[in-house]
Amino acid sequence: MRRVLIAVLAASFVAPAAAQEPAEDWDFGVDDRRNLTIAAVSFETFGVAVRCLDGVFGVVLSGLPAGPNLRSIAYRMGDGPEISTEWVGLRNGQTAFAVWPAHRAEELAGGGRLSLGVRDGERVRRIAVDLPPSPSAVTRVFQACDRTPPSLQPVQVADGESFSGLRWRRQPQVSYPSQTLSEGGLAAIACRSTETGSLRGCSIESEFPEGGGFGRAATLATHRTARLEQSDGTQTGMEGRRVSFVVRYNLLSEAETLSPPSRLPRNDTPASESSSE
Repeated sequence: MRRVLIAVLAASFVAPAAAQEPAEDWDFGVDDRRNLTIAAVSFETFGVAVRCLDGVFGVVLSGLPAGPNLRSIAYRMGDGPEISTEWVGLRNGQTAFAVWPAHRAEELAGGGRLSLGVRDGERVRRIAVDLPPSPSAVTRVFQACDRTPPSLQPVQVADGESFSGLRWRRQPQVSYPSQTLSEGGLAAIACRSTETGSLRGCSIESEFPEGGGFGRAATLATHRTARLEQSDGTQTGMEGRRVSFVVRYNLLSEAETLSPPSRLPRNDTPASESSSE
């Protein structure tokens, strides 16, 4: 396997490289200056990386067709079923970050045939590569971000939006992060419900733009204001239910994009949260 320069990996992109030879593990590197730990596999025009940057865990695909900043990608790993997965593209639209990265990282680390279906204009482009297994490198990235792989966690880890038979009685009343310069953002949140329908122990599965404060704002609002109820309208039997959802700030559809940081006046309209299943 050709080694990928850490200077390139530090920018969260996987550089084009020669076809891969069989390897014992993924490329791995640490950049202390940028607080970056990364494991990556690069092919001629496509790359996969799992990285921890400033304590934020992420899975990155590069070399995709240019597309919207909120996109669904058909995803299959090995002999598993093809599923629709959520990704956020920043910068040039050819790089995408997983909204729910933990499961993606663990699956990818197992190695095997990765097949993707990515919209490219009016058609769907198919991408298929054979990933080597990562017996160590990806685990070290989990450790760098103080994260535990999903299979080793005592409770179920979020792998998409799920309400466990519950629905919103009152959605989180979120405020726009005061320090961000971005015109829009997104946060993927996982929590546990109490018997009264409030949410506790919420964790940030991902946020975009990273470091923009959207995850913290969504978590605080969820703890303070959100309430759930049973899908039939009753309010009992909710203790310990695991729920996961996405909070969108000025982002309502795939047609809208995550604006780069800007000092223009911000639209402070209420954020849009996902509805229950």
